[in-house]
Amino acid sequence: MRIGIITDNTCNLNAKEIEELGVHIVSLYINRKGTYTKSTELDLDAYYEELSTATELPTTSQPSPQDFIQVFEKAVAEFDALIVPVLSGKLSGTFVSASIAARDFDKPIHVVDTLLACDGVGLLIKNLVKKIEAGTAVEILVKYATDFHKHVRTVFSVDDLNYLHKGGRIGKAKALMGNLLKMKPIIQLDEGELKPVENIRGNKKLLQAMVDATFKDKDLKKMKQVVILSIKRESDAREIEGLIKQKAPDVHLDIRTIEPVIGTHLGPQGLGIISEWA
Repeated sequence: MRIGIITDNTCNLNAKEIEELGVHIVSLYINRKGTYTKSTELDLDAYYEELSTATELPTTSQPSPQDFIQVFEKAVAEFDALIVPVLSGKLSGTFVSASIAARDFDKPIHVVDTLLACDGVGLLIKNLVKKIEAGTAVEILVKYATDFHKHVRTVFSVDDLNYLHKGGRIGKAKALMGNLLKMKPIIQLDEGELKPVENIRGNKKLLQAMVDATFKDKDLKKMKQVVILSIKRESDAREIEGLIKQKAPDVHLDIRTIEPVIGTHLGPQGLGIISEWA
């Protein structure tokens, strides 16, 4: 059986990876003053420069069912079954759009709410491709994709709480107070939802606390790989890399820029650690 993978662009795979993995991408949208642009069509550096000075912050929008239908139509001509792991349904309506689109096709299309975001989905996609190449049955692949979130820890922080507030993630009073006190939040993705962990004052303490949150209650021997995410915070990403290497010197580690949809909600100084565990 030929099994294909469709996902959305928030998985944060780059163009080379998308081509090598043979996956199909459906893009979410960035809305700037009523003008909708596919996230995949944005220049990252230019967009984050714009975001840092915008008086009216952009918003994000899920793909429509028709967006998925267009990609599904091409994919079903190539594959016997499709697996569609997408951004957490608690953060976006992308899962709903994909599920509606899947009803129009006779071939099996398995839409999976990953309960993950960004490179959590990206790591899943890479693992799925390896399993497909090894001949794993589609039912096992779907179960694996559904349960993968249990093996991923996602920790984020932001420099300016206004972006989380304007994206509807926190209240105005909390954003105002946090910015006045210069407190930086640590936020963890838990069962598909962003949940506060603690607030830290001071950048050096924040980076250490993010690493501590990544390793908390985990067996070091079970850490498989780590992705460090940042927007215009390359030195902080490198410092986090050093802190992680102190604890897990042999772990496979990657440093990436956060794609525009998640980046819009975190703001132009967002930071994150996504880790996979056995």
